[in-house]
Amino acid sequence: MKNNMQKFLLIFFLIIALLCNPGCNKQEINDTSIPLGLGIDWQEGSYTVTAEMAKPIPLGQSGSSAQDQFIVLSGTGKTITEAARNITLSMPMFPLWSHSDLILLGENLAQKDVALFADFFARNRFVRKNSPILITRGANPFDVYEVKTPLDPHSAHGIKGILQVQEKQLGIYVPVKFSDFLEKLATPGVEAVLPQVIIDKQGGNSLIKLDGTAVFKDTKLVGSLDEMESRGFRWMQRGMIAGGIIIIPSPLDNTKLITLELTRSKATITPEIKNNTIKMKIAIKAEGNFYEQNSTGEILTLENVPKIEALADQEIARQISACITKAQYLKSDILGWGRMVDSKDPKLWKDIEKDWPQIFAGMEYDVKVQFELRRTYLTDKSFVFRE
Repeated sequence: MKNNMQKFLLIFFLIIALLCNPGCNKQEINDTSIPLGLGIDWQEGSYTVTAEMAKPIPLGQSGSSAQDQFIVLSGTGKTITEAARNITLSMPMFPLWSHSDLILLGENLAQKDVALFADFFARNRFVRKNSPILITRGANPFDVYEVKTPLDPHSAHGIKGILQVQEKQLGIYVPVKFSDFLEKLATPGVEAVLPQVIIDKQGGNSLIKLDGTAVFKDTKLVGSLDEMESRGFRWMQRGMIAGGIIIIPSPLDNTKLITLELTRSKATITPEIKNNTIKMKIAIKAEGNFYEQNSTGEILTLENVPKIEALADQEIARQISACITKAQYLKSDILGWGRMVDSKDPKLWKDIEKDWPQIFAGMEYDVKVQFELRRTYLTDKSFVFRE
């Protein structure tokens, strides 16, 4: 009987301990706040960490209230940890950093050295490594997060949406995940890039806009690609890409334009090595649809279709060459050619790695593009106006 009572008491106290233990470390949901986006910059000798926080919705109100649904806060400090925690000096709630789904890197810090923040973010288990990361140009992350995006109540979500939609609709800028950015910073033979975001003033209003691609060399920002060069960079990405448009002159009248829609494209890039001389072979196979012409006249004829395809070949090659020219000018191998050489001839790479920026800057390359026109949508004839 005594043994049974002891067993009962032991089980009883174990159950009580298990029930009480979760409450020791839990964070009450009413005492927490949700960061939607993070930003980090370097200003006046200290780090600045910015967070866009979602405002709690008061009871009895819907999420579609006309009031701002976010607030932007920042903290400064001698270290990134101190700067991030100093945000709580003006916020009565504990930030759940793991909910943040966007990272903005300030231009000042990027020019100084991104190694100053990469280590902190790589170690921090609360930072999502699959979050998109962009660089702010001409403005700091705080000012960018303060700008409202059309049709989205939260700027962080809006920026992420802009990045995704433009890739499908325009095909200009390549989204970059934070994990991919870190990988390129740590991998020999390839340099990192990031899409750039600016504040665009239009008629007294401020809008967030993507504008250019930031180019890094080692761990510092050294320049940027413009829109055409950014398109060229996208053509040379690994794997299949889809979405975007190509604008070419009409074969009937080069003062008129044609819009083609890209359905898919694949790049094959290989180093050709002869007598320790390297030449890059770039082959692009792409398909697309005829989308628009801003002129009259029958254009989709058996004679004109090959001309349209040839003009598309030329435009794609022009964009690719523009990107390579800028990368070589900056001596930044954002194309990963060094990594390809290492994969093909590790011994050669070991011999030339220390001189790679100079070698890359003078490398020869050959671009071949094959674009095929597939569809013309609802009609294969041009619109005919009445006389």
